[in-house]
Amino acid sequence: MKKLNTGFIKLVTLLNDGHYHDGTTLGEILGITRGAIWKSIKKLQEYGIQMDSVKGKGYSLLEPLILLNQKTIKQNISHKKINLYFFETIDSTNEYLKHLPRKNQIKICMAEQQTQGKGRLRRQWHSPFGQNIYFSCAYPFNKDVTALAGLSLVVSLAVVKTLETYGLKHPLQVKWPNDIIYDHKKVSGNLIEIQAESHGICHVIIGIGINVNLMQDDDHAISQAWTSLRKMTGEYIDRNILSALLIENLFNYLALFEHHGLTYFIDEWNRADYLMNQDITLKYVDKKIHGKAKGINQLGHLRLKCHDGTLQAFSSGDTTIVK
Repeated sequence: MKKLNTGFIKLVTLLNDGHYHDGTTLGEILGITRGAIWKSIKKLQEYGIQMDSVKGKGYSLLEPLILLNQKTIKQNISHKKINLYFFETIDSTNEYLKHLPRKNQIKICMAEQQTQGKGRLRRQWHSPFGQNIYFSCAYPFNKDVTALAGLSLVVSLAVVKTLETYGLKHPLQVKWPNDIIYDHKKVSGNLIEIQAESHGICHVIIGIGINVNLMQDDDHAISQAWTSLRKMTGEYIDRNILSALLIENLFNYLALFEHHGLTYFIDEWNRADYLMNQDITLKYVDKKIHGKAKGINQLGHLRLKCHDGTLQAFSSGDTTIVK
């Protein structure tokens, strides 16, 4: 676990103009030694950041890299009573929040890299340095745990609302319960973990991963068809602006969910439903169930018209569209 250092952010900001910068000049600007500059350059290379080095000219980034900046994000959100935690590298943003004292405060943890990021069903979430959003939010609900059914769906809709800001060619859809799909490829997912209840408060950790500037998966670490916001728009995305938008939309959606429940979002879900009327296979516990997806019920459970003509609802499972 390593906190995000302001000096490191400043160095990357200087390198981000696409020009060459020598170590001596960089050291003078930042007030650190040439050796310290070299260590930071080496660290960037170890993180897989593409750099060019020319004797007599210095170092240059081959690709844009805007690091997360707590100040920029804070300036662009209206919710000020949030505890923010930013890391250069961490095992898991969800795990970090789990181990903080449970107070009735909203806490957000973000990182440039996760070493043990997990999605639903304990799948590994590919988390290269400085490319994507690895985001977790500890949120106290004044609700009983039974009233939180469908929360994952509402979080997915908040992510869709956020990404739609970028004026995309194709519609964004949600594959029940938590995969954001663009042109049949996954761009985002979320993981909801309920911690505990105390004095009528239910503590929830919401983990969100978004592929933002990822352009290639050289190690074949992603096991399904994927895309990223940069691939979708053709432009490099400033994750600070995107993060602020995500926080604003997420909190608005969570407040509406707390007051009105899932029923408030049913129409919005139906418009985004990737599986509606599709023939699918649902892996549920140790069974495979085949049928036609028929939306969700009031609890956010997937409705499936089975081959025997019955309509059944499932609270969890893994879905695949039958080609």
